[in-house]
Amino acid sequence: MVILLLAAFFAAGKSFAADWPATPLQQPYRPGPLIPVEWTGLYFGVNAGYGWATGSSTTVFTGGPFLGGATTPFGRGATELGNAGLFASSSPLGGIAGGQIGFNWQAGMVVFGAEFDAQWSGQQNTVAVVCLPACTATENVKIKSLTTGRARIGLAFDWLMPYVTAGGALINTQDDLTVTVGGLTGNFQALANTTLGWTAGAGVDIALSSNWSARVEYLHIRANDLNSTAPIPGILGAGAAAESAAYRDNIIRVGLNYRFGPRGGPGVLETAPSPYAYALNYDFLPSAVVFADKAKPANHPQAAPAPVVAASSATAPVATASTVTAPVVTADAAPEGSSITLPPSSITLPQRPAKSAFKNFDEIGALEDSETIATQIELPKASSSKKRREKEEDESQRLKRIMAICAGC
Repeated sequence: MVILLLAAFFAAGKSFAADWPATPLQQPYRPGPLIPVEWTGLYFGVNAGYGWATGSSTTVFTGGPFLGGATTPFGRGATELGNAGLFASSSPLGGIAGGQIGFNWQAGMVVFGAEFDAQWSGQQNTVAVVCLPACTATENVKIKSLTTGRARIGLAFDWLMPYVTAGGALINTQDDLTVTVGGLTGNFQALANTTLGWTAGAGVDIALSSNWSARVEYLHIRANDLNSTAPIPGILGAGAAAESAAYRDNIIRVGLNYRFGPRGGPGVLETAPSPYAYALNYDFLPSAVVFADKAKPANHPQAAPAPVVAASSATAPVATASTVTAPVVTADAAPEGSSITLPPSSITLPQRPAKSAFKNFDEIGALEDSETIATQIELPKASSSKKRREKEEDESQRLKRIMAICAGC
């Protein structure tokens, strides 16, 4: 049944397609205004950029004969250093990379959001420091990682959203210190520390499509009181080194985000829908009005039924729904120049009703003889075999003439 229904549907579609013009018709509607980009939703992404920082540190040595004692262990009369200290400034530079995750909520043009990001940092700087005339030192300062948690607020101009942001920052630093005293060089354990600071900045998000967006962002980060300690190497004596540092970092980065949320309008790289983009969804078949027009019956007058010629005996007349009065001339069976005129018939055939009275198959019963379209004409019975043969011969001739008439038609 499914196959039959599909076959009937496609056959009807082909018949309607033949009546339609080859060129597409102009749509009776106009496209509405484009939907603006939607910023609400959860997003995540990646970023990369560059950072430049300035740092200052103070290192104090306590204990030990060289860096904190009164005399040298070798008795060479080395200068007494007492409580020596280092004062250094550095400018770590380098690339950064990381990822971010956040959430936006849009109310009109205003977009509120929160974001958390973590960055690997390659910012570093090596500086040489003179602590005292008899002491030199080298510091390799590194900013190893940056982590921020910030609030954001922006204004959405469709696919463009500038914003400001501020929050807390966690900065992890490391200082590799090398000190030379009296010709002896000692490498300190790494002076590493992680401290909490603050950050503020601004940026702009650009919607590339309904879900993808790009970003350019600047952040300023400050972290103070990075305190760390390490023991003095044994070659330089006993004691410890205590360092206190502060950093001011500036980073600029670009990012790419993917948002999970309601789909909005197209971005700068997404093609806007065509005015007739949705026509293919429902205009590939004629409209209901066209179907209704084609379903209306044509108001044509019914033509008179064609005369039906029935074969009978020599005296049996030919009958139709209307009485036949015109003579019928044969061209093949009759001799040249002669014609045969069929007498009018008094037998009439019942006309077929225009509309069936049955509503369903259950109401259809056995058809009676009076309801048949064609009635059988009983032939008169001959009283003798001779008359029967003559009738058969006459009937044969009559059939030949009728066949000739039909062949002429």
